[in-house]
Amino acid sequence: MSDLWRYPFLPDARKAVQGLELETLLNDPLYGEARALGLMRLETAVKDGRIVLETPADALAEKDHLHGFLVSRLLLAVAGDASLTGLVAVAEGERTQHFLHREPGAELVRLARQLSVATTRANGGYTVNFVDYLRAAGSLREGKWKLVNRPLRDGHVRLSRRTLERLMREAVAQHLLTLPEPPEGIAKRFESEIEALLQVVRQRRERAVREMGKFDYGKAPPCLAQQLADLQGGINLPHPSRFFLTTFLAALGRDPEQIMELYATAPDFRESVTRYQVEHITGKSSGTEYDSPACDTLVSQGVCPGGNTLCREIRHPLQYYRVMAEREKPEAVRRKRIHLATGGGEAKFWTQLPLRFSGDVPQRSLTAALRSDAPSRVAVRVDHFRARREKRGDEFIISALARLVDDTVPTPLLTLSLTQWELALPLASAREAGVVVEVTLLPVKLGGAKRLHILAVG
Repeated sequence: MSDLWRYPFLPDARKAVQGLELETLLNDPLYGEARALGLMRLETAVKDGRIVLETPADALAEKDHLHGFLVSRLLLAVAGDASLTGLVAVAEGERTQHFLHREPGAELVRLARQLSVATTRANGGYTVNFVDYLRAAGSLREGKWKLVNRPLRDGHVRLSRRTLERLMREAVAQHLLTLPEPPEGIAKRFESEIEALLQVVRQRRERAVREMGKFDYGKAPPCLAQQLADLQGGINLPHPSRFFLTTFLAALGRDPEQIMELYATAPDFRESVTRYQVEHITGKSSGTEYDSPACDTLVSQGVCPGGNTLCREIRHPLQYYRVMAEREKPEAVRRKRIHLATGGGEAKFWTQLPLRFSGDVPQRSLTAALRSDAPSRVAVRVDHFRARREKRGDEFIISALARLVDDTVPTPLLTLSLTQWELALPLASAREAGVVVEVTLLPVKLGGAKRLHILAVG
């Protein structure tokens, strides 16, 4: 027996099953065991998060395993579901790493090269061509996998054996995301089996969506939004991302059970493992509730995808969420915050300040809008934008100022200090991108003579 059954995706394994007609493989009773093994491969990957197969007893049984792998690839191609394919690819990668751990060093190098990861042994460790390293580690977002954090010499990255095994696992998973073209007629032949697999995937997705649906995405900092989007897309999160997501949601009052449900769409989801990790981090089983990481930690770990303007004014993602939650506060509280941000003024005016508009608003130039007594919709450029955090009395106020201009006015319009971040963030983005943005101006009279124009939310 050649042990090819351990690595059925390698070129040598493919050569061993060449010449067999697909019609024979899919319909001949002699290949019933191979078809059963192919289905078992998929079922255990989806339900258990790992591929559980018995070790073949002889060369004939090994052939069944190789043919079964081919069947599993054809069924995935027919199913055409990215989440299902991702789940299986991750499980195949983990299974491969289990076997790689037992291989002698020379065999590990040979197998790595067959996976297009050019590897050599050197000084008790291993080196990998940096191009192959970047390709294989591309989806690993933890900071330690960044090339800048790896020893690099003469175009080769130095790795420990354990790290090389993990890299090869990822290379296998990536390789198996590419599927063959399914032959005609196979969909009907395995219709019920494929539907059963897809049903499990849908159930996992529905569990996560139920919990995600309770979360207000509008308040989420970019780092959290990215993790949630990856989860829904069936992407495995690295440990720092999982730690951040778990601690962040725990700080917002989500219990361990609710948090655990969010991970249901992850390709490597295992309920027992996930439960242990979540309950440990949240303090349910460990007695120690871990704090959610600050922004600088998330940046160093590669969790932060890049911030926006508000991110530059805060030091912790929870601050971001709480600032964005200001929109839910009563109008009177929000008027008070604008009052504080602008430095005070006529108290009576601030209590009556409108923050919203309703109904149709006509489109006008900025010049015409400044002359009008009615609300106006205006397309403007953001000439300047500045956010700041300052103490007013006993409160810290995060606010912003913007200058708006179009081709009809020689002098830009200075906005009222903005504490409404649903207004401020689009202006900041427009300024950074150098694009035109639409705003609504509301005219407000002061003392019967002066008039102030403010931005409003529709």
